[in-house]
Amino acid sequence: MNRKILAVLLTAIMIVPVFVTMTMGDGSEAETTVVVESSPDFAPYDYYYGDEFTGIDMDILRAIGMDTGINITFRQNLFDSILLSVTQHKCDFGASGFTISEERKQSVDFTEPYSVIRQVVVAKAGLDITSEADVKGKVMSVQTGTSGADYAKTLTSPSNIIYQKGYTEIVLDLINGKAFCEVVDDAVGMAQVSAHPELQVYDVLEAEPEYYGFIFAKDNEALYKTINDSLIKLKENGTVADIIKYYADNGFSLDTPSYFNRVNTLFILTCHDVPFSYMANGFNAGIDADILRAISKDIDYKIRFKQVDFKDIFKELETNPSYIGAAGIFDTPERREHLSFSDSYMSDKLVVLAPKNSDITDISVLESKSIAVVIGNESDTYAESKGYAVNRYTENSAAAAKVSSGVNDCAIMDRTMAKAQINNHPDLEIRDILTDVQERPYAFAFSPDATNLYEIVNASLLKLKADGTIDDILAYYEKNGYGEGVPSYFDDESEKSFFDKLWDKFTKDFLDMDRYQYLTNGLANTLKITVMALIMGMIIGSVAAMVVSMSAQTGKWKIPAAICRVYITVIRGTPVMVQLLIIYYIVFASSDMNQILIASIAFGLNSGAYVAEVVRSGINSVPKGQMEAARSLGLSTGASMKLIILPQAIRNILPALGNEAISLIKETSVAGYIGVMELTRGADIIRGQTYDALLPLLVIAAVYLAIVLILQYLIKKMEKRLNNAY
Repeated sequence: MNRKILAVLLTAIMIVPVFVTMTMGDGSEAETTVVVESSPDFAPYDYYYGDEFTGIDMDILRAIGMDTGINITFRQNLFDSILLSVTQHKCDFGASGFTISEERKQSVDFTEPYSVIRQVVVAKAGLDITSEADVKGKVMSVQTGTSGADYAKTLTSPSNIIYQKGYTEIVLDLINGKAFCEVVDDAVGMAQVSAHPELQVYDVLEAEPEYYGFIFAKDNEALYKTINDSLIKLKENGTVADIIKYYADNGFSLDTPSYFNRVNTLFILTCHDVPFSYMANGFNAGIDADILRAISKDIDYKIRFKQVDFKDIFKELETNPSYIGAAGIFDTPERREHLSFSDSYMSDKLVVLAPKNSDITDISVLESKSIAVVIGNESDTYAESKGYAVNRYTENSAAAAKVSSGVNDCAIMDRTMAKAQINNHPDLEIRDILTDVQERPYAFAFSPDATNLYEIVNASLLKLKADGTIDDILAYYEKNGYGEGVPSYFDDESEKSFFDKLWDKFTKDFLDMDRYQYLTNGLANTLKITVMALIMGMIIGSVAAMVVSMSAQTGKWKIPAAICRVYITVIRGTPVMVQLLIIYYIVFASSDMNQILIASIAFGLNSGAYVAEVVRSGINSVPKGQMEAARSLGLSTGASMKLIILPQAIRNILPALGNEAISLIKETSVAGYIGVMELTRGADIIRGQTYDALLPLLVIAAVYLAIVLILQYLIKKMEKRLNNAY
């Protein structure tokens, strides 16, 4: 019996490493590769673009790798697990927007700061949040282990704080009303708002500025000095600033590729000005937005919108030749002194928007009226030239609202914009009384230095005017009354069937940027872990069951049997996730073993305890007379167990073993807690990029179900075959 059990144990020791070697590769890159752990749900600092780690942190490190010649590779982990992983040398260092703090300095070393941030509040748009006092005592959702979570503790009671493991869950808390607001770093908040326009950043907190740095174990001095020296060099030569500016110019959007994989993009400066530019269905809509979107499609460019106040559009254009100004901008001689303009796509003139019962029927009465205008707009320039008494606002909607409420007597604005405002204020009407103004052309504005950009865009604009695309867009908005709720010409939800909308969502979740690869890669890792854990569990469980059963029958092997009983009791009495964390962070704390192998060991040990009880029950289900008959025929105890008892036991326990295999597949969904990209973690990453929970979760549920159904089918076939054998 000793030799039999020893042979089984040796088999277990040999099979698993061979299988791991076949599925993992030989690890020969370990000597030349520096592994950085990051949490890719922290846009704009760390996120996935397709299957590539992208973001400010990742690109700064890519630049450092180019500067130093170090091969830097990235590995995903949960944010609050990275610091522990760094201190245990499971990775070489960590990069995921780590705020430099005295408390963290006690555990790790920080590089020089590469980014300065502030804590802000993110909540639903349009709320009356003007100071820190407006959020005190509210329910807040925060990410565990962040400085935002720490600051939230100073604003509300612990019972009002919802701790989440990722920002996807936080955004859903805000949208679904489970939390009033979130406390988060400013750029991260802007990235969330970029993906969810129904949210808004409120810069009302009294927090001090904070700084990000990369984290290293305290005994990793050589690598720390190399990386830190390179970071200082890249800060001084402007590379770090260029990378951060690149993401800021893209509005911190999750659709932004790596700085080192930049694609041709139209960067649009615009403002909320119906019907030229506004948000509808989470989409940039409006005349200007859609004409530029048509141009981007024609020239095969991506397009990014950046919202600013109207008055700031011209300031940024004068200093940044990569932008295009688009917000219902008149092409005037005064503006041409500082800017370039495209060909016109439509013309309009200034009119007066006044209450229907107003006495404003002639231009001469305006001298005694209070007039609302948009600061920096043509209306502002005109009113100022006439010496009128004006109140300046940032948007035409605000100007119209003031007229409707009686704060101002009337407003001056473009006729098309005035038509749009009447949708919200039917008590107002247009008075075409400005006899000294002429129709002027709308056009897109460029920096004078943007010669190449101007030529590309203007050539496409002329082409789209000639083929009727521009006329179609203008007719579409006119037909819909220039209302703010009118969806984009390219995203008219009202014309789409349920299946069209579902396909759009499916395309966004899985086909755009090949996001389906997160699920295919995750499924491959899930199957690897399951197969290895199942082999280990069967071997360990069978050995433990035989030891316990033989001890009970013969009175021998008492110490091994006691060890097996303790193992079974402890494993069955504690959660599998706790076991996984203990094995990863304690048992293999100083090991750089592959995470998939560690997960397989953890699940194999867990499964072994349940298999042991299943096998033991199967052995006990065989009548004792079978063993006695075998022994009477001269068979040894080991041979009797192998040839007589176990074949009958397996037939009895096959359904239970199949159930254990099914449970094991589903239990692997917690492997993401140690940074393994398994099936559920793949769906989490898709949710983090698209903020859509429905389809990713339904798809992985269907995948798990399909695997289970296949297993059930195979088990039934085996049962039928075994039954036919008797």
